[in-house]
Amino acid sequence: MNLPLVLSPNTTEAVIPSPELRYEPMLAGSNNGVKWCIYEKTSQVDKVEWSKLHPVEGAFLCLDYLSALENAHDDGLEIRLAMFYRGSHPLGIAAFQIAHFVTSDDAYSNVFLNCINAIGRCIRGKHIHNILINGNAFATGEHGFSFQPEADSETIAFCLHHAMEAIAAQEQKKGRRICAMVTKDFYPGTVGVASQLERFRFKKFQVDHNMVMPVLEEWKSFDDYLESLNTKFRTKAKSALKRSSNLRVVEATELDILKHAEAMQRLYENVYMKADFRLGKLQSKALAELLKRIPNQFFVRQYFLNDELVGFMTAMRCGKVMEAHVVGIDYETNREHGVYQRILYDYVELAIRIGCTRIVYGRTAAEIKSTVGAYPVNLTCSIKHRRFISNALLSMIINYVKPSEYPQRDPFKAETITKIHTQPLYKNHEWNSTK
Repeated sequence: MNLPLVLSPNTTEAVIPSPELRYEPMLAGSNNGVKWCIYEKTSQVDKVEWSKLHPVEGAFLCLDYLSALENAHDDGLEIRLAMFYRGSHPLGIAAFQIAHFVTSDDAYSNVFLNCINAIGRCIRGKHIHNILINGNAFATGEHGFSFQPEADSETIAFCLHHAMEAIAAQEQKKGRRICAMVTKDFYPGTVGVASQLERFRFKKFQVDHNMVMPVLEEWKSFDDYLESLNTKFRTKAKSALKRSSNLRVVEATELDILKHAEAMQRLYENVYMKADFRLGKLQSKALAELLKRIPNQFFVRQYFLNDELVGFMTAMRCGKVMEAHVVGIDYETNREHGVYQRILYDYVELAIRIGCTRIVYGRTAAEIKSTVGAYPVNLTCSIKHRRFISNALLSMIINYVKPSEYPQRDPFKAETITKIHTQPLYKNHEWNSTK
């Protein structure tokens, strides 16, 4: 195999990827003893080598998942992958997405940000940008990288920075400018990576909390969960379930998704368009592809009222963790029949049935998720605009970005709360450091 000669970003010497790397990368480079190989397609990656470096709970880094997105995305999403080595020793992997970033005027909640938005529209015209993301545009949490235990925060930040710069430079050669680079979403235990990225002019900021719910081992059925709620919230739950009793729930197959693909796309976009900041847009055909490729890890439920599809939910099993993926809702039906609240309870039922120990609900609708039993976890992102002046302006804007405030509910009985507080909300979590 003839490997290409490419230039390292910090030297004029050509870098030849090691011959033991069996698959030819789009780009390669090295610095300070760390080598990286960047791939434009999942089919270019050595599956055996990649699988060694992503943990069981890292389903969003699974090549089958990434390939499904790659094969079924719209024009606003592309995948890039990176593998890192120290000498010939595998050090880590990272997944990137190039996505359109669209903002809603409602996202700018004060006079200062509205002025910045207006000036930007005059300069740029159309308010759509190409963003390079380390992480997943469709899931909340740390889904962007996995490194060997010996890799510290400084090493991980170094690798991510150089890989993102290399990808952005390559896209520039194709005539597509990457305006900004984002790393998302760091939990408190790995926020040190975000701090280290500041050495490379990234700006870190907190976003809305990830809502995470522990699932107790003693809950063998959904009824057990209901019994763990205090009287007030158990009554609310039963009322919500009665309200949604006219809904017909289907455990969807690949064929079910394809049959209702147009309706699912419309329901998904109902939710998508409500977001203040939108990264990429998922196509419903990607859900069918995911169910086909990872049927034991990916779950889809469809909700019908009088044979009309009025909602759906998707979930990903990542080891013992269940991650809420995307949902779609008919908001008119939701007002009378409580589709969304039924979906939240169905996540609990599904997690218990498949033996998960916690549910990651994501960062939207925090208050209603807390009524089901989810607790907030801090999330930190990092962002860098590739233009120096714009990056300086970005620092000013970020000062105005704060997590949303909401009343946190605690629906459990006192004895259940005690047990809940023995369960981690994320890896190495301690309850006094949740927020």
